[in-house]
Amino acid sequence: MKTYLKTFARMFKRHATRLISVFLMVVLSVGFSAGIGMATDKMRYAFDKIYRGQNLSDIIIQGREDIFEKKEEVEALGYDVETGSYLDFAHGTYLGIVNFDKTGDGVTRIYLSPEGEEWQQNLLRTIDEAPMPEDAPAGSIPIAVERATSQLKEYALGEKITATISIPGAESFEVNFIVTKIVENPLHLAVRRDPSSIEIGGEEGGYQNLESILYLDRMTLPVPENVTIPESVGKFIPMQDGEIRFSAFCTASLYVSVPALKERGGVGGELFDGGYESRLKAAKSEIGDVFEEELGGEAPTVGILTLHENFTYESYFNYADKVEMIGYVLMVVFVLVTLLVVLSTMTRLLDEERSQIACLMTLGYSPARILSKYLLFALVGTLIGAVGGYFASLGLAYVIFVNFKWNYTMPAFPMEGPVAFFLIVASIILVATLTATLIAGLKMTKRRPAALLRPKSPRPGKKVIFERIPALWRRISFKMKSTLRNVLRFKTRFIMTVVSVMASTGLVVAGLAVLDCCIFQSIGTTAMIVVAIVVLVFAALLNAVVIYTLTNINISERERELATLMVLGYHDKEVTLYVYREIYITSAIGIVFGIPFGAILCAFIFSLMTLGSLGAVNFYVWLVAPVMSLAFTFLATLLLRRKIVKIDMNASLKAME
Repeated sequence: MKTYLKTFARMFKRHATRLISVFLMVVLSVGFSAGIGMATDKMRYAFDKIYRGQNLSDIIIQGREDIFEKKEEVEALGYDVETGSYLDFAHGTYLGIVNFDKTGDGVTRIYLSPEGEEWQQNLLRTIDEAPMPEDAPAGSIPIAVERATSQLKEYALGEKITATISIPGAESFEVNFIVTKIVENPLHLAVRRDPSSIEIGGEEGGYQNLESILYLDRMTLPVPENVTIPESVGKFIPMQDGEIRFSAFCTASLYVSVPALKERGGVGGELFDGGYESRLKAAKSEIGDVFEEELGGEAPTVGILTLHENFTYESYFNYADKVEMIGYVLMVVFVLVTLLVVLSTMTRLLDEERSQIACLMTLGYSPARILSKYLLFALVGTLIGAVGGYFASLGLAYVIFVNFKWNYTMPAFPMEGPVAFFLIVASIILVATLTATLIAGLKMTKRRPAALLRPKSPRPGKKVIFERIPALWRRISFKMKSTLRNVLRFKTRFIMTVVSVMASTGLVVAGLAVLDCCIFQSIGTTAMIVVAIVVLVFAALLNAVVIYTLTNINISERERELATLMVLGYHDKEVTLYVYREIYITSAIGIVFGIPFGAILCAFIFSLMTLGSLGAVNFYVWLVAPVMSLAFTFLATLLLRRKIVKIDMNASLKAME
């Protein structure tokens, strides 16, 4: 047992390079796949904290003021309900009666809440506040404003906003509002394209974007004592105790919070998950029954809206889903390439350990006992790689998360939260690496010890397909004939290299295609551009690591052959080109197959994400992708030149094999 354990340490020392190869492949696969998935999980988790912490309304009922009469009926269903109103108007004026200055030419929204009542839902986060200035005009009313964004107008604390009330038949008067708070509304976290309720009209369609958002904790505007409102006008301008009922002009709202949804916790309790959706659907149906009469007409006067009708949340989670789809699709490719590279690495490692395996079998060790050593080797490399992959995925998730700030006011990146996606990816990669090791090991341990102790027989030479075309074969130089024979002689290695390069090239194509759609076709957000760049970077790294690892194995397998060429007088340049030609030919074949594979991958991604189309991808993507893959191949071969020229000729030629 003591001797057996010693072989562990010697194996790790002798095959440190291969351990590093396994480590790098796992870091890339786990780092990318888990990073994309974790980014989505973090995004959902962060907004779920806002949903609970600021008590977002699950449902908003909109209509005329008479919907307030249904408040108690909705509360009787077990829901929390509060009232409010809002008014959207453009160019600073509403019906020519109320004119606000300093609100711009765009759409302004004013939220009204009952006087003296604090918001219980959609809690506003105060960014800054100040008391009413001493020099404020008498009778000034405090008002809060939404924080400035690339879309929303900026207001300063203490700034005065004047509303001019022009009522037909009465003298105009002014109401002064003073900005005393700058707040952030969880319903308006989108910093671009946050729409109003005012339609653009014409062929463009859609809704105009908000320019200003104001908050007023009262539903009436005071009328000066010296102003008399004619009775005829008072019929269509609602009055209340010497004040205009401003809320009568607004859209009335009942804000509904479903306690059962807020109380959910633990894994699977995120906003917009399956449990939330099913409970929300039931709640909406129950509320619909309360307003059944109002909803029955051809032009219903009541709207029952969920967070799916809120631009911030619907667009945010839509993009989060798109990011997740990329992760799921490309994870399959990364796992496939990892499996192939680990299989090649462990097959070569076991070949080099032939004699030791034979000795252990002769001493009576069972195949399971022998294989456990190599499974442990793969396990250690995978687990260390998974740890490195976790930090890489966390960094990648952070990069994607913060880049959503271009379009949304993002909360802080949550270091806590679900890690299920990472555990799933790491487990899949672990199973893949151990399976590859087991496949290679079983093939070796099925052989007899005597066969393993003998030097491995050279693979017999066979005619390659080009030799069967004499007219072509005669015109090929001797060096190229030798290269073609070597490329096609080892069919398993050839196929694995071609498939690996094909997959990594396909990833490069996918990254470039998504990037092209986001940037040059203005589809998606800045964060989606970052995701596309991330795909491209990881595809490049994967391509380089694959070529480096497989070429390194190739060189290790042929040290005796290369040493013979050196003894025969081949210069370093000739020996390296002898190897490089094979690599470039194999890689070129992989790249050729990688272009259609990338096209299939792109079509699948576009279909799942409902983003862009294969036909819309610009032609240069199909030209740049193979050039990039060739560049990565060239870089990998340069890194291996030193290993080729430093081969020890004496040691290699004296080796048994």
